[in-house]
Amino acid sequence: MPSEKVIKQEIQIDERKLLELTVSWCKACGICMQVCPKNVLGEEQVTKKVILIAPEKCTGCGLCELACPDYVFTVRELYEVESRGTA
Repeated sequence: MPSEKVIKQEIQIDERKLLELTVSWCKACGICMQVCPKNVLGEEQVTKKVILIAPEKCTGCGLCELACPDYVFTVRELYEVESRGTA
């Protein structure tokens, strides 16, 4: 059986957070859409897999990551690396 291609999406929520979605892992259960307080998520018409319908509303609360049984979501903290120049 051929393996399914891994499809990922990511959005930068703000200067400190990034939301990663591994869409190919989604089994279309809809739990994430039910728990999202900002209605950021929707479903693709044909496959019924999760898609971002309002990424600008995402606050990075992480409820989708906690609720998803298939580990589709990852909220990552971004750390700004300070470049230190020599004096």
